[in-house]
Amino acid sequence: MSVSSLLSALLMLASTATASHFYGGSMTFSSRKNPDGSYMVNIRFKEAFHGCDQSDYWSCRSGNCGSKSNYVSGRVDSSSNGGSWCQTEGVMKRTVSNNRPFQLHQSSCCWIFNTVTTGGNWQLLTHIDLGVRSDTSQPNRSPVATTLPIVRVPQNCPRNYNLLSCDPDHDQVRCRYGVLSANECGMCNQHAGFTLNQNTCTLSYGNSSVRGVYAFELVMEDYPTQNITLNYTAIAAAVRTPFVNGSSNPPLSKIPLQFALEVEAPAPSCTEGEYLPRFIHPTPLHGEHLQARVNQELEIRVKATATYSSITDVVFSGPLNSTKETTTTGEYVINWTPTSDNFGQHFPICFIAEGQHGSRNYQSEMRCVIVVVEAAGPKAQVTCSRDTMSVSVERATISGIHGDHLRLNNNASCLVSSNSTHVFTTFSLTGCGTQIEETEEHLLFKNTIITFDDPRHVITRKNEIGIEVMCKYQKKSSISTRFDAHRQAVNFTERGFGSFSYQFEFYQTDSFRNLIAPNTYPVEYNVGQAIYMEIEPVNLVQNTEVFLESCVATPYDNPNYPISYPIITNGCGVDETVHIYTSHESNVKFSMEAFRFIGQFDQVFISCSIIICQANNPYTRCAQGCTNGTVIAPSSHVHKREAAIQTGSHFISQGPLRLKRSASLTEAISPSLNLNLVFVAGCVVAVVAMVCGMMVYKSRGSKINYQLLKTDEI
Repeated sequence: MSVSSLLSALLMLASTATASHFYGGSMTFSSRKNPDGSYMVNIRFKEAFHGCDQSDYWSCRSGNCGSKSNYVSGRVDSSSNGGSWCQTEGVMKRTVSNNRPFQLHQSSCCWIFNTVTTGGNWQLLTHIDLGVRSDTSQPNRSPVATTLPIVRVPQNCPRNYNLLSCDPDHDQVRCRYGVLSANECGMCNQHAGFTLNQNTCTLSYGNSSVRGVYAFELVMEDYPTQNITLNYTAIAAAVRTPFVNGSSNPPLSKIPLQFALEVEAPAPSCTEGEYLPRFIHPTPLHGEHLQARVNQELEIRVKATATYSSITDVVFSGPLNSTKETTTTGEYVINWTPTSDNFGQHFPICFIAEGQHGSRNYQSEMRCVIVVVEAAGPKAQVTCSRDTMSVSVERATISGIHGDHLRLNNNASCLVSSNSTHVFTTFSLTGCGTQIEETEEHLLFKNTIITFDDPRHVITRKNEIGIEVMCKYQKKSSISTRFDAHRQAVNFTERGFGSFSYQFEFYQTDSFRNLIAPNTYPVEYNVGQAIYMEIEPVNLVQNTEVFLESCVATPYDNPNYPISYPIITNGCGVDETVHIYTSHESNVKFSMEAFRFIGQFDQVFISCSIIICQANNPYTRCAQGCTNGTVIAPSSHVHKREAAIQTGSHFISQGPLRLKRSASLTEAISPSLNLNLVFVAGCVVAVVAMVCGMMVYKSRGSKINYQLLKTDEI
């Protein structure tokens, strides 16, 4: 045997060995014309096996497939459930001399072992046509599609799987079963109990008498919505027409979309949110389009709930180099940073929540979103230190924004400075409304630079820009001191009252004598346990009283967070367990039961709005007490010779509080406001030579003390 024949045989043997236990695959492509008249084809393909095989075994089946100029691959996600799978994505660039159609093909053995068809070979085929379209003057782009390698459904639970069918050229997308004679599939089964809507690419499961794994080998095709012409450099032009039932008109392209579906044992209930996980806020909707920017990190937040199951994971299928983290509030965060090569392209991301009850593992519906990559946004430099964040943004990248009308969050005292070239600011991680978030591996501190109409205005109807900046600190065992979660006193300055400080504290009993020590934060409570709180001045201001205007519980130290639980509104207790112990005094003491809100989240902050008034003055807001919200509050504005009788509203917060869990609790639903964010990338590894930050294109914090690590400790 010749050396070349031996190498070919070994390669085929390796391919067969690594390709066993196939879970499915997909491919998408786009292209651009090079200055020399050739074409650069960008091809992305996903495959899933028992192991993380990252090899490229694609071959040219027909036409001129050109030469491969670049190839990278890596793991996307994996799971021990569903037979233990790993999905990878390969990104391949091919240079072809002309724009004639060609086909790429891959095949091997074997599909994941399944009890339905006893296994079989698999094939993937992609038809790429680079003809220049008469409607766009550009080469055709394929539909974008991906799916989880294996989806699972209880035998007694009908379910629809809406396969993502989005086309960047706005073509009609259709899905059909692969045809063996066209080398589009290996087993080519059309299973009983399932229905495929070819127009909407929806696979519906009705019922099946046989449990086990079913292999679905689908083909996704795109057709123009009107007659168009494809122009070529080496062959005659061709006409493409819209799809018509019964006709044989060819598609613009065809790509594989293959996956496994396991029919499991029946579930006790098919209602989403009981055993089967149900997505809740801030999870994006299926089919939603999200904007990302070049070199800025995209963040997609996913959260699910189930009454009788514990959410154990969110598995996803996304672009290469995407990552996943879990926050302490139970959110799963999918991150991805597009590069300049991704500009103008569309990228699909699909995800499923998994919940466990006993030995059973259940899946939610599968949701998919489309990420559209836009040009780079504001160019910023974020520098993180032990306790401050410094931000500098190039003015040229935020043209049209008045440099004197920028500030941090809704804090009027935290203005952003500017000169002819940059806007810049430095602020404390404990001030200016900085918000803290914790994941399994990082501590994140976030704030937002916003525009406002007038420095005297607290609100604006014209929020022209929102740039969220972030410092990310890696949690390492060699950090000597952990962050102090206890909030320090809040300082206010108001005309007529001067400067004053108020402290928000928790107490052990209703005697308000035994303060909960700051070094024990975050504070843990049992379900139904009373929480005793006091807001008092650090130094008593004579002839004043405090009015507790409002209090809310939020999962982050941000009273404006869209998910909140009202405790006190307009001075009135909203929660039935609220008890206010004081009235018209220099401090305010109140309590409520923990289970009313802490059970909704892993951690909760309490944020209150207070007003300081002149004592015993009947014309102040303090004197009015609880109102229904229709009473017009007295103005704190005074003329030159008048004395101030009350301050404006000031926020003060404390936390976090955490629940001592003894049973699973149900999440609240809040469908409003999608909080998916787009980041300008960075991180902090607590090393002098490795300090960076993040910026988010679109809010309060903890004092931290880190010991900087030596290089050899990383």
